[in-house]
Amino acid sequence: MLLGVIAIAYKPWRATDPPPPLHLWLRAIAVAMAVQLIPLPAIVVDHLSPHARTIWQALSLTPVRGGLPLSVDLASGVWALGVGGGTILVFVLSRQIFSGGGVRIAARGVGAVGLVLAAICLAQDATGGGRMYWRWKPLSEGAPPFGPFVNRNHFATWVVIAVPMCIGYLLAHTSAHRHDHETVVRTWHTRLLKLMDARSIWLGAAICLMLVALVASMSRAGMAGVVAAIVLGAYLRGRRTGSAGATWAIGAVSLAIVAAALRVNPADVFHRFGAVGVAAADRLAIWQATLPVVKDFWLTGTGAGTFETVMLVYQRTPSLFRINAAHNHYLQVAAEGGLLIAIPAAAALYLFVQESRAALARDESGMYFLRAGALSGLFGVAVQSVWETGLTTPANAVLAALAGAIVVHRSVPRVRSHH
Repeated sequence: MLLGVIAIAYKPWRATDPPPPLHLWLRAIAVAMAVQLIPLPAIVVDHLSPHARTIWQALSLTPVRGGLPLSVDLASGVWALGVGGGTILVFVLSRQIFSGGGVRIAARGVGAVGLVLAAICLAQDATGGGRMYWRWKPLSEGAPPFGPFVNRNHFATWVVIAVPMCIGYLLAHTSAHRHDHETVVRTWHTRLLKLMDARSIWLGAAICLMLVALVASMSRAGMAGVVAAIVLGAYLRGRRTGSAGATWAIGAVSLAIVAAALRVNPADVFHRFGAVGVAAADRLAIWQATLPVVKDFWLTGTGAGTFETVMLVYQRTPSLFRINAAHNHYLQVAAEGGLLIAIPAAAALYLFVQESRAALARDESGMYFLRAGALSGLFGVAVQSVWETGLTTPANAVLAALAGAIVVHRSVPRVRSHH
């Protein structure tokens, strides 16, 4: 409802300039997801997706005749369309809003939420006994919950996006104030007082606490993703000088390492990564079970959001657990969307990368660091998505859309009236 109110207020459809090609391909993704839900004549469905009727019959245990939608689970498809369409709308609206300002406010909001979220997650992990909000056990199998996230790996996805963004904002904040007090004698205590900026302190605390919570979650893919994000962020920062905020960023990360070692037994972390071979074998088995779905539904997919449903038919190997995710986001998109969604998704990704490069190249302000941080977080999630599907969680998808808008938005100078 809130998203609808914002859309009505800003009316992105009434923009005078033609939409960027990226927006057109994002619309194509939403349209493709909607097409999967439309009942089509039997001859069309049987030609485009010949295995869809077999899935419908296997799930209903009765012969299915007549027209069918391309999606094998309408309820899940409608939910996926709502999440996907809403995420695209968040990106478009955020990009439009950020052109007039508010990027720093959004970044501060992410940092504040991250600080509170990490504190709740750590407290619940220590005292909750595996229950969400100290009360509820998750209904589905999989990784244990962490804070308000049913799956700890999905919490890790949120952190992978948020931490680099907060580091980027920290660098942008210090860059904006680097010329303050330049006439003051730069003694050691003057420099210390200059560093003791209230906003820098709480941003550093948020970064530290989120990293500690990430380690406590024991999400290997999440830790790998945040390392990849920080590496890219360090590379992008190296291309631009002028920020003293690296002191705070390095301090926050160093403190997080020390705090994580106190909160989590390092031996448990090493044991967790030592078992990566077993986890890789499990992932390989899931990917092999997914490939027949990709092969049978290569053109139109099984329908967005239907992976868990279709695996009720395709999971042939006896197991104590149902396969409810492909544990590889790219493979899951191929299974659920086929070429119908994969082609516009690949085109949108390519255009986003091109726009990101252009945005970083033209930004000469301190906001460069925030753009670079947001882009680094998205890169970290891209790495994590080889192993997980954290972006299927609405909170993570919305945060990713917000980060994407921060990266590619173009600031429009405000014109002041002189009446």
